[in-house]
Amino acid sequence: MRARVQNIQQVKDRIAGLKGKSLSVSVNKGRKKVVSLNGVITDVFPSVFTFKASAGDLVSFSYSDVICGDIVIGAVDAG
Repeated sequence: MRARVQNIQQVKDRIAGLKGKSLSVSVNKGRKKVVSLNGVITDVFPSVFTFKASAGDLVSFSYSDVICGDIVIGAVDAG
């Protein structure tokens, strides 16, 4: 099934609305490698946003990674 196409401004607005909330992020690193992180979005910049993982790592992602599907952002499971 084909993914719904979003423009960059829609993605920026959605991520800005998630700032400070507990999230889970799945990162596709290629060759069947997927890394899952839990944490919060700390800052939103014009080209990238930063994500602080619960392990203490600070990672930055571009909005185009979200559009391409390399980064999937979801809510943290409550259970």
